[in-house]
Amino acid sequence: MFSTEEVASRAPGSIAVFVDLIGDLDATLGDQFADTLANLTARGATAVYLTTKHVNVSSSDGLAAIDAALSTARAQGCSVEIDPGNRKMRSAFASARIMCADDGPTRPHRARHLMIARHSTPPKLPAPR
Repeated sequence: MFSTEEVASRAPGSIAVFVDLIGDLDATLGDQFADTLANLTARGATAVYLTTKHVNVSSSDGLAAIDAALSTARAQGCSVEIDPGNRKMRSAFASARIMCADDGPTRPHRARHLMIARHSTPPKLPAPR
């Protein structure tokens, strides 16, 4: 697995990165995404595509952290597109007034892919028989 430093340093010129969020979008996952996005833009990423199709639960703290990170990255000249991936996340982004791509972002030919996962609640396993 590559770190954000290795992802950003491997491609000269324009750097496109896909970031998949997986699990529960709480404040912790939002902060992890914010740190990752700040690190990528500081290392030269020019386009970031965020997908949340594998997010199960979202909180207002997680959405606020994502919104702040996106605003900061865009102010630094990084293009950021969001693909909510499912109806629940599309609704969450709409209620938080965070703009998403209508058709979803199209993956460029040369893009890196990062996955950030967090599950705030342990999965419930069936009781033993």
